[in-house]
Amino acid sequence: MKSLEMLSKIALLAVNTEDFDNQMNNILQIIGKYTKVSRAYIFIDNEEGTATCNEFEWCNQNIEPQIDKLKDLQYSEIPSLRRILLEEGRLYCEDIQTLPQDIINILESQDILSIIIYPLIINNKMKGFIGFDECKTNKQWREKDLTILATISGIISNIYINRFSLIKIKELSSRDALTNIYNRRFILDTLEQDIDRYKEKNHPFSVSIIDIDFFKKINDNYGHQAGDYILQEFTKTILKNIRKTDLLGRYGGEEFIIVTYDSFKINTVKRIEDLLNIIRNKNFIYNNQSINFTFSAGVCDVSDFSLDKISFENIISLADKRLYSAKDAGRDCIKYFE
Repeated sequence: MKSLEMLSKIALLAVNTEDFDNQMNNILQIIGKYTKVSRAYIFIDNEEGTATCNEFEWCNQNIEPQIDKLKDLQYSEIPSLRRILLEEGRLYCEDIQTLPQDIINILESQDILSIIIYPLIINNKMKGFIGFDECKTNKQWREKDLTILATISGIISNIYINRFSLIKIKELSSRDALTNIYNRRFILDTLEQDIDRYKEKNHPFSVSIIDIDFFKKINDNYGHQAGDYILQEFTKTILKNIRKTDLLGRYGGEEFIIVTYDSFKINTVKRIEDLLNIIRNKNFIYNNQSINFTFSAGVCDVSDFSLDKISFENIISLADKRLYSAKDAGRDCIKYFE
């Protein structure tokens, strides 16, 4: 395969955003076959930049894969790698025995004799790297091929820039602008996935719909900015008192929805009761004014339905029905059965 043909194929793959994993695996396969190396791979760093993970790998025939062994490589174990990549723009070595000892320790266990690595620069920061191993001989690279590989590392960096941008856009579109928790659409989409998971693996979950009592009076008495403040502070209070594995969303107006995973209704009700007691006894201070309020809640879980009746529409409808039963009962309470 000629270099221009190879770059053309990679460029075509680079614009395909439908199947990212397949896209990256195909790119590595093309590069690997062109360079005839033992391995080609991509590592992506964690958010803190303290560790890196082997996300994609292509191996030539009779070469042992390493991807499952390198899911959490700490840079503290191999500090010279990050330093060389940042200072020199690449790590190129025909004989790994000439490298710093911390790098040798990692590479020897993978039977690597020669190696070349380029950093992936995303938004002016190193966020990972693309590498090529030779395990059969001490490979000497042509300068032409080194230039091509540098170009490819730039292409892959751009692919990741686009991917991270799309993820950020999707994340922003799933968030409520005022409270920064998930919005109604995201919660409903997630519930559909939760139902599928329950039917396949019997993972239980509960849904609670919470409504701030007499919220209109807060707006009328203290102003809409005070109302916004209450919604934000209420959100923070809920987040502090639910598990990290649970899901909180703004359902609309002063209504919130909590999806509690691996928990049956009785356990969820206890958590919502604890939250209600916290809110009852909490003073929210806005502009030196103390604002107190309560909430009403309706709770249901998947065990409230026969398997053929489980749907996000039915779950939401039942939780909402119980919420209105709580309001009819005088508010400041929780309903979880008829």
